[in-house]
Amino acid sequence: MSAEPAEQRPNYKWLVAAIVGSGVFMSTLSQSSLNVTMPTIAREFGVDLTTVQWLSLGYGLGMTSLLLSMARLADIMGRRRMYLIGYVIFGAGAIICSVMPDVYLIISGRVFQSIGAAMLQSTGAALLVAAFPASQRGRAMGIIGSFVSTGILMGPVVGGLLTEVAGWRANFLVGVPVGLLGLIVGGRILREARGARGESFDYLGGVLLALWIAPLIFLLNQGQQAGWDSPRVVASGALLAIAVVSFFYVERRRVQPIVDLAIFKVREFSLSVGIALMTSMARASSTLLTPFLLQLLLGIPVGQVGFMMALVPLGGMLLAFVGGASADRWGPQLPSTLGLLFMAGGIASLGFVESTTSLVNVGARLLVVGMGQGLFISPNLSSIMGSLPRSKLAIAGGFEAWSRTFGVSVGQATWGSIFAVVVISASGASVALDADTQFLEQGFRAVYLSAAGLMLLAAVLSSFRGRVDHPKKRAASV
Repeated sequence: MSAEPAEQRPNYKWLVAAIVGSGVFMSTLSQSSLNVTMPTIAREFGVDLTTVQWLSLGYGLGMTSLLLSMARLADIMGRRRMYLIGYVIFGAGAIICSVMPDVYLIISGRVFQSIGAAMLQSTGAALLVAAFPASQRGRAMGIIGSFVSTGILMGPVVGGLLTEVAGWRANFLVGVPVGLLGLIVGGRILREARGARGESFDYLGGVLLALWIAPLIFLLNQGQQAGWDSPRVVASGALLAIAVVSFFYVERRRVQPIVDLAIFKVREFSLSVGIALMTSMARASSTLLTPFLLQLLLGIPVGQVGFMMALVPLGGMLLAFVGGASADRWGPQLPSTLGLLFMAGGIASLGFVESTTSLVNVGARLLVVGMGQGLFISPNLSSIMGSLPRSKLAIAGGFEAWSRTFGVSVGQATWGSIFAVVVISASGASVALDADTQFLEQGFRAVYLSAAGLMLLAAVLSSFRGRVDHPKKRAASV
């Protein structure tokens, strides 16, 4: 099809937005609702936090390992087909998890489910960008940001209610009806678009790409605790080095690589992906440690923590569309840089929360973080998706999703390690969370200020982005 779907049928773009939005909402709602139920699952199966957290880690690592491979496959076999298959696998994984009798089998089900999530996240943005004209790309990305924020906002509340009313297994099924509707409607509405007919898939590159992510996360999370000279750490470091070197060696010599390294010669693309990666790492500090800050420093009951944390996606939801519309009018530089500055200020302010700080005060800081997030995400995503040709839309979307999920994984591993080192070194305690409040405050402050510094660096880079991706200038050539 040579004509743009949006030109053929004016309402087509909004139908695609609803379909892609349902997939985003389904995955974010499912993940955020599950986080609330992990303590309940741990108690039922008699396992500790380090085991039950693999319900999230296994899902995240699986998705991060597969995102770029699925994006490349989508460019070859078709984005519509890949997206619809993603719905099926995600839903099947949810059903598997809901009936498994053992926590380790549930973790396996989550890894299987991550395959479907990788398919959905690597192709959703590409489908949306292809349906909207270039002059409205920022608004299209704003739609994704709104659905993400809504899913994250509703997840903790829905998860808690479902656990009380129907049991924790119901949380695995929470997104299935939405996914089923998206599958049925998507099968009837979505139009196929392929940009790489006849090309082959680089299986070796896909394997090497997946091999180095897990050892990297392990080194960041366990290196300090296990000892950098321990056999496990040394073996992980060796595997990481071999996998990374082998990946770049293979990809540079492939005619049709899984990751065409030439795309990083596009300044706008490489800069925007780098900014997204740094931002996700910095935001992970708030996601990981703020619930502990609320409970350990302020003494907030667990039931109220979800409502406090919901202020971040609420702020994002309020400004997601504003950020996208601003990018359409002025380009991504201004709204994304302002969003990064908002987030940097909000995260830094969390480092100065004390046990006497009021809930309203803390809530305002979290809301600022969310507002910055809303301003940033849509323009930066628009910049990534607009910097490569249409035949590379899926791989562009794959890198955006990869930078987000990989950044969160690396960030959580890094910030958790820094927090533990600072608190244990200062207090002498064997377990960081058992230390006195004054030492916990030092750990929180060290992490939040470090994350804010990384966010400020991202803001500086964003300010140099320029107006090279102004959609109105690109509209005639896309």
